[in-house]
Amino acid sequence: MSRFHNIPDRSSFAALILVSAGVSLGGCVTHQPAKPPVSRQSADLKPAGTGKTERIDVVPIPEKPPSQRILRDEIAALKQKLAEKDELIQNLNAREQDRAQILQKTAGEMSRAENKLHRLATQPEAASKIAEVEIAVHAAKLASFSESEATLQSLAQRFLDAATTAYEQKNYSAAMNHAAQSGELIDAITNPTRKMFVSQDAPLAFRITVPLLTTKAINLQAEPNHQAKAITSLKRNTPLTATAYHDNWLQVQTMNDLSGWIQSQAVDIRANWQSFQE
Repeated sequence: MSRFHNIPDRSSFAALILVSAGVSLGGCVTHQPAKPPVSRQSADLKPAGTGKTERIDVVPIPEKPPSQRILRDEIAALKQKLAEKDELIQNLNAREQDRAQILQKTAGEMSRAENKLHRLATQPEAASKIAEVEIAVHAAKLASFSESEATLQSLAQRFLDAATTAYEQKNYSAAMNHAAQSGELIDAITNPTRKMFVSQDAPLAFRITVPLLTTKAINLQAEPNHQAKAITSLKRNTPLTATAYHDNWLQVQTMNDLSGWIQSQAVDIRANWQSFQE
């Protein structure tokens, strides 16, 4: 028997070597961790066969809509702000009305005091007052006025003419009174402070009441605008007393104590006014 009886044949030996080599190589392999999937929102893809990179637009995730409770709270807050604004407007309107009443009352008191002084006027006092107003009227003619102011300027000139006539008739109290009324109208349209007050959408009270007559039939309005309620209808030559004005409207009082507004173009002066208030 040969001494090589226990050695495997050549084919078996080769298979054993290959198995041993495979086990050794398998132990040397390093396992790489699996890559996470790429998000579609930020992926840059390269289509096969091209060198260009295609960018996929990011699709925004819609925000969660506000709840009904939040909307109700916002609506309630807006309603509260509106209520506060309405209350503020009402308070301002009430203050404006109070101020107008105070001005009208003050104007009436000043008018009564002026009338008392005018009844005791002497010739020099009347002459001085007429000369003073003549200068103011002449200066006003050199200025430019709106249509409503031009109407008051025309009335002022007519009152000045009436004052001159009364002076010539030696009626010095009437001369003083008409001259003062003329000066009041001129001051109302030339005094910057008073004109600024009128521009604030508030009536300007006359410090001296102005006697007038209607030149045509016209309605007495509750407010200084054509859409306001008509208090009554006035006939031509109705005697009135103007206490304030706003734009081209005059606030007047009738002989039977009705108060309202008429347009300044519908009146003329009442030069023979003799009923001075005590």
